[in-house]
Amino acid sequence: MKNSLLQICFVAFLSLTACETESEKPLSDSPADPLSELIAAGEVSGDLNPFPLVENPAYRPVHEIDFMQDDELVFISKSCGFILVYPLRSMYVEVVNEAQNGVFMAVTYCPITRSGISINRIQERDTLLLTASGYLFRENLLPLDLHSGSLFSQMQLKGISGSLQAAQIETFPLIESTWGTVREHFPSAIIYIAEGFRKSRVQAPELTGQIPEYEQPYGILGRSGVELFRLDMFPGEIKLISTTVQPGGRTLVAGSSKHHFIVAYQTPYPMEAVEGQFPVIMKDELGTLWNLFGEAVSGVRGGEKLQAPFAYTAADWAWRAHFNQARYYTNSP
Repeated sequence: MKNSLLQICFVAFLSLTACETESEKPLSDSPADPLSELIAAGEVSGDLNPFPLVENPAYRPVHEIDFMQDDELVFISKSCGFILVYPLRSMYVEVVNEAQNGVFMAVTYCPITRSGISINRIQERDTLLLTASGYLFRENLLPLDLHSGSLFSQMQLKGISGSLQAAQIETFPLIESTWGTVREHFPSAIIYIAEGFRKSRVQAPELTGQIPEYEQPYGILGRSGVELFRLDMFPGEIKLISTTVQPGGRTLVAGSSKHHFIVAYQTPYPMEAVEGQFPVIMKDELGTLWNLFGEAVSGVRGGEKLQAPFAYTAADWAWRAHFNQARYYTNSP
C-alpha cells in the first residue's frame, strides 16, 4: 500500500513538472514552475525521495517508557482532545499523520532548522496526506502531499509547487517541552513511538532530542514580521508577556524555564501568572483558571478555550533565513 501511494505521488509530481508538448507550451511571459525557479536560484536542494509514510502511528502510555532521559525534548499536542506526545528521538521520519475525533493533523519536525509544527491537514475541500519529500527549501523540510503532489514550505506555512501552491497552511498548537515535564505532570498522555528505531543519546544525541547548547526561540508570526522569544525571558515557574505583534488584538505569551515551555494565546481578558498549580499557568480577573493548552478549567469562564496565533519553535538562523523581519521581543518603546 505504501509503495503504491508513493508511486501515485511520483507520477502526480512528474505530471506537474514535466515539459509540455509543442502545442501546449506556455507563452514566453508566463511564469515558470515555482520549484524550478527555486532550484535554479539555489534555494531548493535535494531530490524527490519521499520518506516512509506514517499514517497510523503507534503510541504507548507514559508508564511503559523507560528509555528516555528527563531533559530530552518532546512535542505536546492536545488538538485531538487528549494529550499526544512526540519525542524528538522518534521524529526522524519528520512527518506523522494523525486523525482522531474529527481532527486531521500532521506533526512535522525538521532536524536541520529544529522547527516543530502541527499542520491542519484539512485544506479547503482537500484532506492532505503528508510525508517528507526529500527536498529542502532554505534547509527546511518541504512536506509533500501524496494526494495532489503539492509541496509546502513547513516554516513559511504555504504551498510552493503543485495544484496547492497558493494554499496557506493552518496550524494547531504544538508545545515544545521536556520528557521530565510530561512524566511528572501528564501521566495519562500517550507517546508516539517509531517502532524499530531506538538509539541511546550516547549513540545519536541529535536524534534523542537532547537539549542543544543553543535553545531555539519561539516565534509568533505577525503582520509585520516574526517576534521571537527565548526561554531565558521566562525565568522561574511561570511568567507572562503581553504583545501585539499578532493581528487581531493582544497576544499573551506564557513561559517557564522550570517546566521548559513557551506558549501564546490571544485573549481579551486580563491575566496574571499562577504558580504551584502547573499545568494551570494563569488566571483572569474573574478568578477563572487557565491551563497550558489555553483551556479554562474552573471558574466563571470554565469550558472556554483561547485562540492560538501562528507560532512555533525553530533555530535562530532559520527564522532569519525564512523571514525578512525576525526580531526578539523587547519591552522598550
